[in-house]
Amino acid sequence: MKALSAKLPFAEQRLYQLLEVLPLGVAVIEKNGNYSYINQTGQNLLGASQLLNLVSEHTAVAYQIYRAGTNQIYPSQQLPSVQALAGKVSNANDLEIYREGKAIALEMKVIPIFDDSGEVAYAIAIFQDITERKQAEAAVLAEALQQSEAYLRTVVNNFPLILWAMDKNGVFTLSEGKGLEGLGLKPGEAVGQSVFEMYSDLLEVVAAFRNSLTTGVPYYVTATTNGCTLEGMGNPFYDNQGNIQGMIGVSMDITARKQAEDALKKSEAQFRRLAENVPGMIYRYILHPDGSDEFTYLSPRCREIYEIEPEAIIQDSQKLWSLVHPDDSLAIQSLIAESLHKPESINLEHRIVTPSGRVKWIQVIAQAEQQANGDNIWDGVVIDITQRKHTEQLLADYNRTLEKQVSERTIALEQEIWERKRAEDAAKAAEIALRKANLELERLATLDGLTQVANRRRFDEYLSQEWRRMAREQQYLSLILCDVDYFKSYNDHYGHQAGDACLKRVAAAMRNTLKRPADLVARYGGEEFAIILPSTAVQGAIAVAQAIQKAIKLLRLPHIQSQISDFITVSFGVSSIIPIPNLRVETLITTADQALYEAKKQGRDRIVCV
Repeated sequence: MKALSAKLPFAEQRLYQLLEVLPLGVAVIEKNGNYSYINQTGQNLLGASQLLNLVSEHTAVAYQIYRAGTNQIYPSQQLPSVQALAGKVSNANDLEIYREGKAIALEMKVIPIFDDSGEVAYAIAIFQDITERKQAEAAVLAEALQQSEAYLRTVVNNFPLILWAMDKNGVFTLSEGKGLEGLGLKPGEAVGQSVFEMYSDLLEVVAAFRNSLTTGVPYYVTATTNGCTLEGMGNPFYDNQGNIQGMIGVSMDITARKQAEDALKKSEAQFRRLAENVPGMIYRYILHPDGSDEFTYLSPRCREIYEIEPEAIIQDSQKLWSLVHPDDSLAIQSLIAESLHKPESINLEHRIVTPSGRVKWIQVIAQAEQQANGDNIWDGVVIDITQRKHTEQLLADYNRTLEKQVSERTIALEQEIWERKRAEDAAKAAEIALRKANLELERLATLDGLTQVANRRRFDEYLSQEWRRMAREQQYLSLILCDVDYFKSYNDHYGHQAGDACLKRVAAAMRNTLKRPADLVARYGGEEFAIILPSTAVQGAIAVAQAIQKAIKLLRLPHIQSQISDFITVSFGVSSIIPIPNLRVETLITTADQALYEAKKQGRDRIVCV
């Protein structure tokens, strides 16, 4: 420990000695513009025996820096130091100073160094006499500059991490970085403490450190302590005799990533259970613009239907297409060729021949979607309908038998056959009606039938969902409640059909005004609507309300029964909150409702924020 501690100031001293003997001028420029350091070469070049406490805008005058080839002082705002403090890496090779009546050309490069928030913390300036610069000297200086940039970049990029080092006994000699906050530690607080004592309750961590310090294997462990999940990695370092002297490494807080991974695993498990229990094979198929294709997902039922592993089809889509019955292959190839130009949803039935030789009938139902890159994607399900087809075939055979007997039997039998046929048609019609009803029910589950915007059920689900998300991200969630002014009078005067048409146009104007996919407009009840705006503070919510108000006024829907205008107007109540643990989502709704009430109380056709 003492040996390692002694090396640290020695290394620092060597660094300063290196800077002082460099044939380059090196300066550190603080954020306020003061030069906190200039090495000896730099002082000699600038003719400054001591640091001048002045802002960088005055540097040109103080050190008599001219634009090369002129007698003009170099413009302050064009100085590399000024531009670097504004966030730009700046180079200049047209600087000139005079020493003992002789012009000396200078080349200067200034690099801004940023803190974690992206603000300029300080800048490093490097300059040299390039009057008689040799090519070999330029290569050496360029390499030194490149190494310096790489070093500074490494330091900056590691700020959010925990930088640590320990001696061979496991006692910390370095403990820095903002990542310590997650452990409730301050920078340097762990220095002098043993890792084996600090984390004695984390047996995996202790064992890994002990193994690395003993055997020299790299350290890599992920562990959770104090609610913080850390991923740590490090390597031993050695003396000249090859003996382990300690370890150095980094640890990073991966709590959020771990939580996201756990949530993703849970979601994948739920989807997997769903896919395994759906009476069919769920799949995703992609047809690329060049005609190539691929299956990116097939559920486990693939084995049951196609008698082939899903992974084999994902690796080679032809393994699936090769199973298509020869009599159906041409029709499917034509469908794929047409889909290159105009992708359409699919609902078709065809045959396959499985590896075991069985002929099966399958039904393919898929929804098509064209991507911006030209890819056509089908998400769908494949259902084994062999038994149904067998039943249909039996029924068809039976019908043919009945038709043959019709000519031989009585009119009464003909009537019976006709009744049977009608029953079959009714059954098919009922099946189609049921399918349409199910689709309609699925649509109505989240959509308001009149206005075609989200319904109250979808509003409640989405508001709860975004409340939880904004609570995690600690961002504003805004809610706008709005009400068509004097709508009852509108209905009474123009009739309910006109009232429905009015609500449709108002809802469409609201929907078309929203620009972000995450924003949602819903029918809250009657003539009342609600707009959910995630990641939006109150100013943004008011701007959205103003845009909607303008869009509705542009509709110029007549309302002669309104007490405030000859046209339809809307009152708005706006509320914006950052969700916190003890706050309920109902608070957001209540405050927006209070704001809407106040807007009506103040005379309607206005926006009020509470």
